[in-house]
Amino acid sequence: MGDNLLDILKQRDDLTEQELLQYLQGDLTPEERRAVEEKLADSEMMSDAEEGLRMADTAKTNFAVNDINRKLAQQLQQQRRKRKQKPVPNQSLVIVATFLILVLIVLAYLVIYKIRSGQ
Repeated sequence: MGDNLLDILKQRDDLTEQELLQYLQGDLTPEERRAVEEKLADSEMMSDAEEGLRMADTAKTNFAVNDINRKLAQQLQQQRRKRKQKPVPNQSLVIVATFLILVLIVLAYLVIYKIRSGQ
């Protein structure tokens, strides 16, 4: 029975989401439209999906999509600002600290050398 189920699922020729949306928007050629209508007539599930999409208010859907896109753009803009606002380490402070460390090393060497040569 499992093999039969797999064979049935492989043979299904359902509409893709893209085809269904193009059908609803009227973006198909007459031949493609006829093929989609035949698939809708053959599949109760696809017919229900088409009916549900027709019932959805496209204005509300477009508003929701635009709202989500606007919020996403704002979040991305905030993240970019945060990256730009990261403080860059003060390079002059690093240079001064490195110079002081080198001076201390040289002084330590001279002190040690004088102590050894003085003995």
